[in-house]
Amino acid sequence: MLYSSPCEYAIRALTALALQPGDRWVSVPVIAAEAHLPEPYLAKIFKDLVRNGTLRSMRGPGGGYRLARRASDIRLLDVMAAIDGVAGLDRCAVGLDPCSDETPCPLHEEFKRVRETIRSYLTSTTIEDLATGVREKRALLSAGGRIGQE
Repeated sequence: MLYSSPCEYAIRALTALALQPGDRWVSVPVIAAEAHLPEPYLAKIFKDLVRNGTLRSMRGPGGGYRLARRASDIRLLDVMAAIDGVAGLDRCAVGLDPCSDETPCPLHEEFKRVRETIRSYLTSTTIEDLATGVREKRALLSAGGRIGQE
């Protein structure tokens, strides 16, 4: 897996928030139901996302959470940094530290390209990209289409 389960949950929940109409506050139970995630665990993840500035929160009736910035400005790398950290993207593929261009491990050159591709994907893909994909998939499914059919 590219990232941890908590990071996956955060990405799914942020995508569900991005799909909400308008700039409204949404409760954890609503997002948990929409994203099919465990509510108590999601509440804990949301605290980390508030701390790092990805989400805003408001207590009380009518409160909840909403994105702190546009979904198009929230990169998957930002979410991964908040939940998992990004140090793992630079670790040696076989655990032979130090591993660098000067002191490479047996997989260094090949894995360096893989790592660069992963980092590029995480940097260029946003929560809005995922929300757009979900909207398209839902439209296809509601139209009776099947993924992969032409």
